[in-house]
Amino acid sequence: MSAAATISASPDRRVSEDLGLWEPKRALTLEAARAHTQRIKWMRYILMGLSAFLVAILIWQFLSDRGGVQFENDPTESVKMVNPRYTGRTGDGLPFYLTADEAIRRMTDRDTVVLAKPVLEFIRDEGVQSSSVIAETGSYNDLKKILELRTDVNLNTDDGNSCDTTHARIFNVEKRIEGDEAISCMGGFGQVNGQTYEINDNYTTFIFKDGITAKLERNGSASDVDDSFGFGGSGPIDVKAQTGIYKGDFTDLRGDVRVDQEGAIITSDQMDIYRVDKTTAATGSVKLGAIRLINATGNFRYVTAENDIRGAKGVYEREKSLMTVTGNVVVIQPGGNRVEAQKLTYDTQTGTIRFSGKCLGRDCDSNGRVGIVIPGSSN
Repeated sequence: MSAAATISASPDRRVSEDLGLWEPKRALTLEAARAHTQRIKWMRYILMGLSAFLVAILIWQFLSDRGGVQFENDPTESVKMVNPRYTGRTGDGLPFYLTADEAIRRMTDRDTVVLAKPVLEFIRDEGVQSSSVIAETGSYNDLKKILELRTDVNLNTDDGNSCDTTHARIFNVEKRIEGDEAISCMGGFGQVNGQTYEINDNYTTFIFKDGITAKLERNGSASDVDDSFGFGGSGPIDVKAQTGIYKGDFTDLRGDVRVDQEGAIITSDQMDIYRVDKTTAATGSVKLGAIRLINATGNFRYVTAENDIRGAKGVYEREKSLMTVTGNVVVIQPGGNRVEAQKLTYDTQTGTIRFSGKCLGRDCDSNGRVGIVIPGSSN
């Protein structure tokens, strides 16, 4: 049977070989599979090599840059706010409001915002209108409630005072302002310029420092004020001093004080000036009238065309038209008279001088009650 099977199978194999079927076809397919497998293997080796090469480059880059690059927070990083609004309350419970065109909060100082065109509105006292401060630039410490303003700073208070400066540091809770640069103010007290300043006591006390100049003028027309505005007449009064403190109708001048009105000059180390208060309850604005009292101490000197009066202290009383000088008084007149006394009174209207002491000169009156009358004097 095996021979028969062999004989019967041989023709089929020959036929397959003659036709090029089965075994040659199978051999070709296996060869292609082996080649494909080999290619895949080489591609895998190549990819693994590339990966190893890239990893090596990354490791080399990391090691070569180690310590050369440090990542830090950018101090210029910031948060910008448009039309911000801040609110708060003063020490006595009154509100204040701060607005601006924009605010920038920097990461290096998160308690402070930098402001563009800030506007502060505040209330000085209960029941009065609001006051305001505006500026071109500034910054605000939201934690301490301190506003620092720079460039074109303008203050307007409800009682009629207006000030211009280039720096203002505003303590909102304490209700006070200080400035390290020059200021010019116009108000009921007149026009005052100072090199530095403070505004205290609910923004009612103005302190001008480091050299001031001022001009006091009467308010109103001649029909509603007296002709005598000051110690020398009815004209404006020019003031110079190292420091000037203004609070309502009271002015305190200190250091090299010089007050000049129509040629009559008073100088002293310190001078207190009291003015007639014409403030009206309806508007609340301060309107000051004539000088009613001057109290000058330390190297007092009162000079007119007719007299040069010197002493330790001088007091001017407007209602009496009287200047009283005490303490080592000396009077020198153009005609040659010299008077030495401990007390002197001078009538600014009649020009009459009365004193107790000795008179040296040919025109002196020595009949017991010593007096000098200056003819033609009508200050």
